[in-house]
Amino acid sequence: MVAELMRHQIEGVAFLMEERAGLLAFEQGLGKTLVVIDAFRRLFLSGKVERLLVVCPNSLKRNWVAEVKKFAPALAVEIAEGNPSARRRTFAWSKAEVIVTSYETARVEVTAILAFLSIHRTVLVLDESHSAKNWRSLTSVAMRHFAPRSEYRWLLSGTPITNTPADLFTQIDILMPGVRPLGSLDAFLERIELDPKAAFAKPLLDRIVMRRTKEECLDLPEKSFTDVAVELPAWQRRLYDEMRKKMVASIQGMSGQEYRAFASTALAQLTRLSQLASNPGLIFPEISGTPAKFEILDSLVGDIVSVSGRKVIIWSNYVRNIESLLDRFATYGAVAIYGGVEAAGRQEVAARFQADPAVRVLIANAAAAGSGFTLTSACFAIYESMSWRYDHYAQSQDRNHRIGQNLPVSYFRLIAEDTIDEAIATALGRKAGMARHLLGDGDGVPALSQLSVAEMARLIGTNQFP
Repeated sequence: MVAELMRHQIEGVAFLMEERAGLLAFEQGLGKTLVVIDAFRRLFLSGKVERLLVVCPNSLKRNWVAEVKKFAPALAVEIAEGNPSARRRTFAWSKAEVIVTSYETARVEVTAILAFLSIHRTVLVLDESHSAKNWRSLTSVAMRHFAPRSEYRWLLSGTPITNTPADLFTQIDILMPGVRPLGSLDAFLERIELDPKAAFAKPLLDRIVMRRTKEECLDLPEKSFTDVAVELPAWQRRLYDEMRKKMVASIQGMSGQEYRAFASTALAQLTRLSQLASNPGLIFPEISGTPAKFEILDSLVGDIVSVSGRKVIIWSNYVRNIESLLDRFATYGAVAIYGGVEAAGRQEVAARFQADPAVRVLIANAAAAGSGFTLTSACFAIYESMSWRYDHYAQSQDRNHRIGQNLPVSYFRLIAEDTIDEAIATALGRKAGMARHLLGDGDGVPALSQLSVAEMARLIGTNQFP
């Protein structure tokens, strides 16, 4: 079937075909995959290109296959996966017009992919292109090798800026290999410090980035956010405060060299505080007390599903929490999408949640279920815990606030009082502002590794950023 495109999707197809190299920064739920498939189909039929190579997160490979079969059934599609021999055979011998592979495969099969690009006029698509944002990562290096050998270069991301403006710089370099329109990375970051609004980059971004938001394109129901303040019980409060006190004292006693080593792993250290605010059993398995957030979840989920037909998504960062909550809400037909579920079976879980009235609760990890899934059967979502990653946070919201949602959507964030939860919520808010700023939709949040001793101690001790 050839889908009837919406206006913004028609504009997206024209943008990709005309620019040859561009970043399609549609918000999640606006149909980026359909836009790419239709643009490639038109180029293929006109004889301008021969192949479409899609590089995407591992969890989205089968989603791409399903979308190609749905919207362009005349095109053959194959996944390059499996052992090294199988992957290389696909790149060397497959007759399929569309080849889908993961970032993990792409960065270890550089030679095979370069050979593929050398003999086929190819459209290179990087889905969730912020996956290649780290300039020094093997993923970024591999994509920058592929880019100059591709006829068209299309990047897709609803959240191209997840931490700093440097995220966008790397993606631009993939789009415009060898050109360096923004200068070197160091020079770009220096200019950003002087001009946080990045006015100097706006003419370039206006040309190579097409940004569309759901508010602009869709008549979707409203969404609302409620922060639920969670008071920790005495036993959980004591554990949290003891670890926080030890961490602050340790940092303040570090030499410069010791602190630099600590700062590079600060995220892992702060995660321990987040785990204590969520469920101390994640760190101390011998503890049997019920975490405060679980008791709040009992009440919230019970209220939501007390009304016939209502469903709810619970987002959690931690595998053991997800598995515990599966048992806790089994009477509501709870299912889960997280790392413990095989990638091939995740769409089946999502389909059950969408269609089966007995399945009232989905418990998910944003890293596994934050993109590539439609979960519009739920008009409620609860964040039991959140990570520092803005892309995970933003994309998870768009699982149930997208095309097909007919009801207002309510989001609840469980924020443990006087814990690192408060700092994470602040950081996510600042990153949202920064992303809107650069994309024309702000203040940024400093990288944890860049904080001074005093700033890090203040963050841990008071949950406030400098």
